[in-house]
This record gives sequence, C-alpha cells and structure tokens, in this order.
Amino acid sequence: MRRRALLTGGAASIGLAALAPAPVLGSVAAQGEFATGQATALAASFRGPALLDAFVRIRGRTDGRIVHGWLRSQRSTVIDGEITPLCGVVAGAVQRFERIREDVFEATILEVAHYVHPSTGDLLDTVEMPGTGRRVKVPAYRFGPVKARFAVMLDEWEEFDPPQGGSGATQFVPRSSVHLLRSIEPATAVGDRVAIRTNEYGRVYPDRSGPMTIYYREWMAWQARAEDLASSSAAVAASYGYTALTSWRPWMQMGTLKGHTIDSGYGAKAMNWTECPPEFLELTRRRHPDVLDDPERALRSPPV
Repeated sequence: MRRRALLTGGAASIGLAALAPAPVLGSVAAQGEFATGQATALAASFRGPALLDAFVRIRGRTDGRIVHGWLRSQRSTVIDGEITPLCGVVAGAVQRFERIREDVFEATILEVAHYVHPSTGDLLDTVEMPGTGRRVKVPAYRFGPVKARFAVMLDEWEEFDPPQGGSGATQFVPRSSVHLLRSIEPATAVGDRVAIRTNEYGRVYPDRSGPMTIYYREWMAWQARAEDLASSSAAVAASYGYTALTSWRPWMQMGTLKGHTIDSGYGAKAMNWTECPPEFLELTRRRHPDVLDDPERALRSPPV
C-alpha cells in the first residue's frame, strides 16, 4: 500500500486544465536530425537495468537528492455504464530515489492531494455521490512518507497498517495485505522525445486467503527529450499522461453498489515547489505548510 495511486485512485482537477496546458509535442520536421535516428537508437538501448535507470531519471533522480512532482486529472464515477463527473484533485509529491540493487530502486514518497470543485477549483468539504445520492465528507489526503520499490518487473506482497500512511489513511484503505504488480514497458521514440509507459495493479485483501476488497489499476505515459536522456545527468525534465481505474474507497460510502472511478489527467516532474501549479501551492499552504517550507524534513518525519 505504499503508493498514492493505490489509496487515492489518482489525483487531478476537472475544470482546471486551462490553467496550465498539457505538454504538446512539436512536429518531427521541426525537431532536427536528433529526431530522425538518434532518439530511436537511444530508446532501443534502454533494456533491463538501463531502462529502470532511464525511468528513475525521468520520474525522479538517481543521485539521491529530492525531487517533486504534480498531477491534475478529472475523476468520474462509472455505474452501469453511466459516467458522471465527480470532482477534481490537484496533487503533488516530494520523493527521493535510492538504488538498492542493480535492478531495484526504492523511493521514499510523501504525497498531498486536494479534492476540488470541478468548475470553481474550490476545496471540497463534502460531495454528493452518484448512484446513492448520499452526501459524504471529503477527507483531507496526506500520505507518507512511505517506501515504494520500482523495477522493470515487480510482483510483491506488502502488509499495510493505516498508521504507516498517516492519520487519515483508514478513509482510503483498511489494514490489509496488498498484492502489487508494477512494470515498465520498453522505451519508444516519438520525434525527438523518448516515451516510457509504466503500469501498476494493486489488489487489497483483508488477509491473503480472503477475497479482494479494493483494487487499483494505473497507467502513466512519461516523456522526456532524447537529447536530455543521452546526457549523463542524474535527472531530466519530464511530463506524463495519467489514467487510472479504482474501486470505491471507504470514504465514498457506496455500500454494495457496483461500479468504480476513472481518472484521466496529466502532470510533470518539478525540481522544486515553484514549478508546481499555483492552486496546489495555495491549498497546500493552507493545509500542510510544513511540506512546502521544509520538504527534506517532511520526507524524514513520521507520518502525521
């Protein structure tokens, strides 16, 4: 259970997309000689540990220093084929990656997400759930710091105790056993950029012999300039597209109603908080100022 996505099922903001347009690829013709062959050759060279290393340079850093990230996405409910916008979430994270084996990195991650009104961007206190009509309290979300491992292929079990995530973690998942499947797909060239898609599938069980109660499926499509990745730098500028499917969370109070939520959004890595969306910074300043003021300390402190 050491992932934002498994708990929140994604984070993003309906109606806020106009505030910062998603990254757009330039035309291949305008991208010069690097796009015609070098990017393809570079992408093909990322195999095994080299692919993992490229992924960490895109998502984080390989030199042990902290790095930030942000996400905007829209969240909807899906009930019997009916898709209904629910809310938006503006999210951010501070994280540190450390190599523990040639083929495994371990990340320490602290995440903050804000659930907002789909059109105004105002912080939500309650929301009316489609399908039940029940108005429920929207919990504050701050998760971690926790440890998460990344590899080209990872299949592992974890035991999750809510205090590991923080005081509000029970609103998202109970004490449980969690089966995590993570993978990194082969890199591909898109013009003068390299794209890497990652997959994650998490399933939550009261115990390993019991039936699954919560699930989560995430796809992230990362992109970075091939020229940057060809350098020896520990980190490169990168952006990503985001899609996720999740089962109902406890705070939604959906009972036995069958359905799930779907998220679609985009985000980017940030070298510091100033590169994150202003509305995320404003809401985080209101609720979690310590994360902005001293992210290094927040990443070392116990969950709150």
